[in-house]
Amino acid sequence: MRTVAVVPTYQNARTLPEVLQSLEAEGFHLIAVDDGSTDGTGEFLAQWASADPARRHAVQLPRNLGKGAALEAGLAAAIQRGFARAVTVDADGQHRAIDARRVTDAATDGLVVGAREEQAPGYPARSLFGRRLWALGVRSLTGLGVADPICGLRAYPLECLDRIRCRSGRFGWEEEWMVRAAWSGVIVRQVEIATIYKPPHERVSHWAWHDWPRNIGTWAMLAASRIIAMRGPLVPAHDQPLRGIDRSARMLAVMTFAVAACTGAASAHWGSTGLAVACAALVALAFRLHASRPLTVVAAVLGWLAFH
Repeated sequence: MRTVAVVPTYQNARTLPEVLQSLEAEGFHLIAVDDGSTDGTGEFLAQWASADPARRHAVQLPRNLGKGAALEAGLAAAIQRGFARAVTVDADGQHRAIDARRVTDAATDGLVVGAREEQAPGYPARSLFGRRLWALGVRSLTGLGVADPICGLRAYPLECLDRIRCRSGRFGWEEEWMVRAAWSGVIVRQVEIATIYKPPHERVSHWAWHDWPRNIGTWAMLAASRIIAMRGPLVPAHDQPLRGIDRSARMLAVMTFAVAACTGAASAHWGSTGLAVACAALVALAFRLHASRPLTVVAAVLGWLAFH
């Protein structure tokens, strides 16, 4: 199966050449997407691609549109050039070329996502929090225990691109694509990879605080789609390897029961057990979209009884 490495980049002139060189050493064809950089990246990529047009391709976006747009452009270029699968690699040096090869080799079907070691020294607290928060979000929407859903090192099956459309831009695109892929029956796997974070003074990060409400909005949009349009199966298919119980499932269950109990307590004002059960069912849909658990209803009723 023909595979290409897609490298989206923005203001990574210092680290990009080494990233591309290491991927070439692993035998990858390459597509680099400049997301409107102003640090000379565009000029570098033009010369880089012209030196070996058979194996190198550069895509230039007219302005900075965000990582989601850069990924879409790179994956579209991969399809146009006849590739069946693409492995995406960040341009900041966080991903090893050997891990990109491991993810690619594991991609016999479906989507394969890298999973970094959480206990690695130097793991930024903000990144760890975002990782765990999205793990809960993905679990609530799909029932799948993806350990590192924000990892940019992943292998995409390009035949799915035409039927999976995302609305998110910037950093929410990858998580939304994963959720919609799982809803459409795409197998989701993960492969353990090394955790690499450069020292803060060498690190180039484009994450901004306004990305937090953007990503929460992405989850809310997907949750609304799941509730209103009932997107995806009620429970994960048996051939989904990540459907098992993990920490995110336990945490989500505790959160669900707590919210259901509070909902039942709030409904006690109207003195209706039926309202408590109805509210609990809505809570189950909102927090356990892949499966409505009877214990959620029990928690709501207990909350109602406690305050009735």
